[in-house]
Amino acid sequence: MRTFKQRGFSLIELMVAMTLGLILLGGVISIFHSSKMTYNTNEKTARLQENGRVALDFLTHDLRSAGYLGCSKVPDWFVSTLNDQTTFLWNYFNPLQGYESNGAGTWAPALPGGLDALNPAPLATSDVVVVRGLLRDGLAMELTADVAGTTGDPSVPILTPTSAGQIMVITDCESATVFQATGWTPGATNGVIAHATGGGWIPGNSTTDMNVTFNANSRILPLQTYVYYVANDAAGLPGLYRQSGATRPAELLIEGVSALQLSYAVDTSVPTDRVADGYFSADAVTNWDNVISVTLGMLLQSETNGGNPPDAKTYQVLPAAIGGQLIPAANDLRQRMVFTTTIAIRNRAL
Repeated sequence: MRTFKQRGFSLIELMVAMTLGLILLGGVISIFHSSKMTYNTNEKTARLQENGRVALDFLTHDLRSAGYLGCSKVPDWFVSTLNDQTTFLWNYFNPLQGYESNGAGTWAPALPGGLDALNPAPLATSDVVVVRGLLRDGLAMELTADVAGTTGDPSVPILTPTSAGQIMVITDCESATVFQATGWTPGATNGVIAHATGGGWIPGNSTTDMNVTFNANSRILPLQTYVYYVANDAAGLPGLYRQSGATRPAELLIEGVSALQLSYAVDTSVPTDRVADGYFSADAVTNWDNVISVTLGMLLQSETNGGNPPDAKTYQVLPAAIGGQLIPAANDLRQRMVFTTTIAIRNRAL
């Protein structure tokens, strides 16, 4: 009796095996694609959340400390020796000023000279806010000796040198004077901060008279004016920008911020009681000294344009009744998220 050894698969067996293999391979590819999509979505969400957190941190820090003058919330005597002390860069009498966007490229009140030349230019969907206060990461210094009269140069510990040109405030908790440092002379144990007139400094000092004789243990703090807004970078992508003083172009802080809206809580009672009575857009605020807190909203978008369903949603960034805007649908493949917070201005609120 003859026997036959199996030498291979039949065509039907081969087709069945290939079909089963394709089904299994399709399942593996489907799981891999789904996992990759989930990972990309989670990564974009995490990046959006992180960018939003950092952007809020920048704005919260500076808005919260607007008008900070050391140990006195509202000094009994507050003067400035600066030239051009009423312009937007040097007006430390007004620590906060907002400009409401109408969504079409104009702002109310109108952007003043200097702000109308922001570089890069602000987007039409972005409010603009100017904050004047303590220099970020600035250090307070204590006078080591009484100042010689109202025009003398203050002395501070040598370990805290001061850059010439820095705007500063000197305060003894009752009085405060803003001036520009025009020189720093180190000594054996102490350094001396000059505040002369002339010399080509911008803005420079109009006088050396600080109006008050400050004694030892008075404090000196560095000040700065910050301008926050949203603009496009060279590639046409939006981000949160900050101009520090007169330095241009402005610094890109956070990529992906496509809209910034602010509303201001104002104490409208007479006499004022430092308690907010309502929220207003910047164009409706009549006295910035009475702003108690700021509510801000930001719309952030993912950096990559892909991997998401088309975004056909509109986004309401703050209620329209208090100055917010409705951002139309972009209809692209980016992921978006709205962030809001309310910031009390510590030197205004109770």
